[in-house]
Amino acid sequence: MFSDVPKKEYLCPYAPGDFRDNFSAHSMHKLAILLKKEFLQIFRDRFMLRVMVMLPIVQLLVLPLAANYDIKNFRMAAIDRDNTQFSRRLLTKMQAGGYFSLAAAVLSWAQAERMIERGDVDMIVEIPDRFERDMVQGRSPELSVHISAINGLSAGVAAGYANSIVGDFAAELASEHLIPAPADAAKFPVQVNVATQEWYNPKFDYKTVIVPGILALLITIAGLSMMALNTVKEKERGTIEQLSVTPMSRTRYMFAKMIPFFLIGLVQFTIGLTIAHFVYAIPMVGSLFLLYGVVALYLVGILCLGFVIANLSDTQVQAVFLTFFIMMTLILMSGLFTPIESMPDWAQRADVINPVAHIISSVKMILVKGSTAADLTLHWLGLGIFAAAMGVLSVVTFRKLRA
Repeated sequence: MFSDVPKKEYLCPYAPGDFRDNFSAHSMHKLAILLKKEFLQIFRDRFMLRVMVMLPIVQLLVLPLAANYDIKNFRMAAIDRDNTQFSRRLLTKMQAGGYFSLAAAVLSWAQAERMIERGDVDMIVEIPDRFERDMVQGRSPELSVHISAINGLSAGVAAGYANSIVGDFAAELASEHLIPAPADAAKFPVQVNVATQEWYNPKFDYKTVIVPGILALLITIAGLSMMALNTVKEKERGTIEQLSVTPMSRTRYMFAKMIPFFLIGLVQFTIGLTIAHFVYAIPMVGSLFLLYGVVALYLVGILCLGFVIANLSDTQVQAVFLTFFIMMTLILMSGLFTPIESMPDWAQRADVINPVAHIISSVKMILVKGSTAADLTLHWLGLGIFAAAMGVLSVVTFRKLRA
């Protein structure tokens, strides 16, 4: 495995053949030898092996019981078929409390439905034609509210707020003598009846919301921490000094480090997905092929990030602190425990580059909503840019092969 080839011939930052010959037969044989070393190192560490097996089981059985949700700034698409003073006033009233925000005013049902499928809005409010005329003439129109219940308890609270706001609307109009006044103070002759329909999670089961997020959290913790700690361990044990004198390219070493944890991450995700389906009855509406494609892309980025952390750390203690700081920041801002809609504007803008937010949203959309690859375009872009950026950064910060 080792040779007496002078160090600088192979270990300069841009050694000849570093990238060009990585996939030749001889190169693949060297990669296979390195992979064998990595797998032996992983399976000899009994503690790490137990952690990898127990982590998905414990997380999926405990964490879903410890989450809670609130609602703020629910995005809505409005279909105003009446387009009168009353209908516009109702939409304004719904936004006044800060619980709902008008993301789009659309003309067709197909357009609104497409927006809720893509995740651009959380609810659709449809105001029927003759809305104002019916109220003025003493009749009770029906308002249609369609809520994406993929947000779990937040969706249930949103439905209650919508009913309460719309219920007060007739009282306001009557007090201003714009519609017939009530004969009885406790009952108005004109009411706005709300027909609420919950999509994707009609029973508001919070496990349907939290469990897909924990699946994403599972591979984040495993991929980031294990990759960083395992690589730094090479420095502490001195193994990296021995590898430095071998005719081995920078990228081949990185592949050998990442491939085992990439496969372990997929195995852990599969274990978690099995528990999610059979223990918590989480639906699997979308394509599993698409789901594993998104997870694979995310794992590439998160493993490269772990490699960057290892490159910047000299000891496992340093790697632990750096991993904890980065991981907790990404997770807390991902929308797993606090809805993104409830965050400040700056935090919502920052989540555009948060890979954990993208993977959590993708897993939910595929499993619960049955979203297609086209629906995940923004998430594909976010995860792809993250993986590419971390890949470049891992090569740039890789100090092992510097002359």
